[in-house]
Amino acid sequence: MKTEVKETVKEVLMNLHQLVKGAEECISRVQTAFIYNSSRILHDCQPKVEHIKKLEPQLTKELAGLAREYPDLRPYVSVPVHLLRIGESVTVLSEQVEKKIRENILCSAGAIDELTFLFQRLMEMLRPTADMILVRNEILSKYVQESAQGVERRATEYATRHEERLIEGVCLPLASALYINVLDAVKSIAWHAKEIARKLMG
Repeated sequence: MKTEVKETVKEVLMNLHQLVKGAEECISRVQTAFIYNSSRILHDCQPKVEHIKKLEPQLTKELAGLAREYPDLRPYVSVPVHLLRIGESVTVLSEQVEKKIRENILCSAGAIDELTFLFQRLMEMLRPTADMILVRNEILSKYVQESAQGVERRATEYATRHEERLIEGVCLPLASALYINVLDAVKSIAWHAKEIARKLMG
């Protein structure tokens, strides 16, 4: 691989790495806003998501071009699109938590514990996802895929518990829609991170 090509590849991969780190940081902000009921910390999230949207077409085009000459880069071609979908789901998380705060929607203690746990697991999963972009590693890939499956499984379990709380009258209908929207976004982020990990080692 020519020196100038190596530099281009390095720059593209660093961009992808930083986009994942940005998504992780946003989820951290969402968690903090959710726990402390303050939306002020969320204001920096949308610019990060817009940055992903802006870079995705350019990064996809660059990687597709490079992969034609260097087949080793083919697994990276779909990564920007997966990051775009992660960014869109991060926006849903941010918007739903902001709505909760703005409209003073009360969640049950169970829902608060469950979402706080899921946000933490997402962050723990995105860190090695970012690292995998720079260092394609079987152990990291397996960890991310297993973590993602765990998040998806747990979110599905929580949805069932939520239905029970709703029937028992512990959860208000207004909070119910918000909770389900957040669970769907969490599962989406986990799934796309899993796909990145799977394809990079495919």
